Amino acid sequence: MTYNTDLNLIGGLRDYNLIQKSLQSHFNESDSFSDLIQQRNEFHLRTEKSRDRIEAAITSSFLLFTNQNHIDLMQGIFEKNSACVMQKELIYFWQFAICNRLFFDLSANVFMKNYFSGRVGVSKDDLVGYLRENKALNLKWSEITIDTLATKYLSFMTKLGFLSGKRTKMFEHIKISAESLIFFIYFAQIFEPQNKNILVNKMLPLSFVPIEDIQERLKKLSLKGFFNMNFNGVALNIELIHSYKEICNVLYR
Repeated sequence: MTYNTDLNLIGGLRDYNLIQKSLQSHFNESDSFSDLIQQRNEFHLRTEKSRDRIEAAITSSFLLFTNQNHIDLMQGIFEKNSACVMQKELIYFWQFAICNRLFFDLSANVFMKNYFSGRVGVSKDDLVGYLRENKALNLKWSEITIDTLATKYLSFMTKLGFLSGKRTKMFEHIKISAESLIFFIYFAQIFEPQNKNILVNKMLPLSFVPIEDIQERLKKLSLKGFFNMNFNGVALNIELIHSYKEICNVLYR
């Protein structure tokens, strides 16, 4: 997946409830995301060019799916206005991370590193420094573009409720419920479908659960029958027992 600057458009959205509407219209047989944004103009954009740009950004950031399991999971969550949508901020976060390489990198390598290190927040300088100094990214963007991307990342995370404050962005305490952690396991297996060992899954830092707590929390969930778990002292392997499309109903039946 190549890097792009869609984060600038997503971070500039005023109403994040429209992401939920976009996903619901996408999975509604009598509706479509294109109709929502182009015909009904529910994003309240003045020009056709603006509607086209936002449509492309939302599509590439939230309406791309890596396989049928990914489609089934998101459809199970957003096809109806179900209880699953109570987890929507985390769902947006994990979906955006899967769909957008830049958002994943900034989240895993800057935001979550600061979060787990005990720092009180994350700054634009932290993000800009990562984008400038990490040569492996091979980015050829201007300083203005990099600066804007950092600003829009902080804006997006603030609107999700993960950060607070105006100039200084402070971490909010993100409490991961049992339901949220189960959803995370499904997203992690979508991200690396051949990797059953959650301890080496590249999405693990995005769980908001410290590595020292993950085994005990997953053990409790496995004992309740949400999935099977095997830990041999090195690998913590997860085997799903409910389908991707049905997990939402399993959690809230």
